[in-house]
Order: sequence, then structure tokens, then C-alpha cells
Amino acid sequence: MSDALGDAIAALGAVLEPMTGLVRWFDDPPEAISEFPAGMAFAVSGEITAVTSGFNRGLHKIRIAIYLSRTVLPTAVDAAKVWPYRIHTALVADQTLSGKVQAIVWPLSYRCGPMFYGGETHFGVAADVTVKI
Repeated sequence: MSDALGDAIAALGAVLEPMTGLVRWFDDPPEAISEFPAGMAFAVSGEITAVTSGFNRGLHKIRIAIYLSRTVLPTAVDAAKVWPYRIHTALVADQTLSGKVQAIVWPLSYRCGPMFYGGETHFGVAADVTVKI
């Protein structure tokens, strides 16, 4: 059985981890986050269609979560402004995620605001990218 979705998420992490300003990228979700800004990616929804015998087409929505320290909330709100374009720039530079997906399906949608993780409230950016496998 193929782990195409897992491979796509790992490739997405490899593309996003080098982003300027990111202190930590998690390939596997930790119990808690203490280094900021920190990021991770995980599947949130999708569709898989049988095209022909043995071949499938999948459209998968993957969430990119960038967590910011909210020690000083106005600072976190201001810091969130750069992340949608940093994510966009990284994805535009590798639209097949090193060959792990057929394509990124645009647009990239995002939201900024409170984000909960490990029983704590952080501030951050959640961006959803759809990939075609």
C-alpha cells in the first residue's frame, strides 16, 4: 500500500523547514511546543477517486501550522503577518514537492488567530494547501 499522502506531508516539511525565521519544524507532532516560531504539517481532509483499475487520483488538504509565542500578544499578531507570503514563496518554488505530488492546487488559504496545541493557547497562522496525488 502506498504512503503517498505521508510522502507528500514529509516533502512539504522539507520545503517549508528552511523558511526564514522558523526556529523549529516538527516532522512528528510533539506533546508540547516550547520553541517559537514552530511549524508542522498534517492532513485535514481529502478525496480519493478510482480513475482506472489500479490507479487513483487524490486531492488532499494539508494544514500548515505556524505557532508563535503569545507572551506579548501584540508582538505575536504583528509577527503573523509575514508567514502567509513566506509559505506561498516556498511552495511556488517547488510546486511538485520534489516530485511527491503531481501539483499544488491553488489558491493557498490561511487564517491568523488563536491556535490551540497541547492544552495551551498560542497565536499563529494556519494555511491549507491542496495537493493532487
